[in-house]
Amino acid sequence: MEVNLDDMEEKRLVLLKSGNISAFSEIYKTYVDQLYFFILKTAKSPNLTDDVVQDTFVKIWEYRSLIDPTKPFKPFLYTVARRHLLNVLKRASHESVIVEEIKRHTIFSENVTDLQTEYSECRGLLDEAINQLAPRSREVFVRCKIDGFSYKEVAEELGISEGTVNSQIVKATKSIKRFFSLRELLIIILLNSL
Repeated sequence: MEVNLDDMEEKRLVLLKSGNISAFSEIYKTYVDQLYFFILKTAKSPNLTDDVVQDTFVKIWEYRSLIDPTKPFKPFLYTVARRHLLNVLKRASHESVIVEEIKRHTIFSENVTDLQTEYSECRGLLDEAINQLAPRSREVFVRCKIDGFSYKEVAEELGISEGTVNSQIVKATKSIKRFFSLRELLIIILLNSL
């Protein structure tokens, strides 16, 4: 008995369309290498090709309901991949133009590295101070002060009053200030002992 490959593919596509992971896996195994070489011809970058191929299969899974099992799958797959690659290349081109424009309009400081280091150290200390907060205070502080949500939004999200949010912010701010004061005092003591 001869098995028609088109019939097998159509059955896999019907299963894929219904959310069957095994069918998706089979389709992936069938086309991943072919798609890789197809994209590599245009992308000329193995890393970019890997990303586009993986993103293409993610899109196939996410939009599987749009697949027509009665039509050949390979042209559909290649079209999705080609469009995604072109979007990635267009976005990269646009981003590089923006970066160049920013470079032209920015005065570079010799101390950029020092500033980045200082920022990283300060951010690390702030994270350490936040992590020492009580869980509820930490959650409220992060949602309001780091994530930028209003007191009202946080109150609604957590099922507490705005007054409770305010008191948690006050507690958290005092605790963080105390944390930094102790650090400053330790640094002064260390410097005086040298």
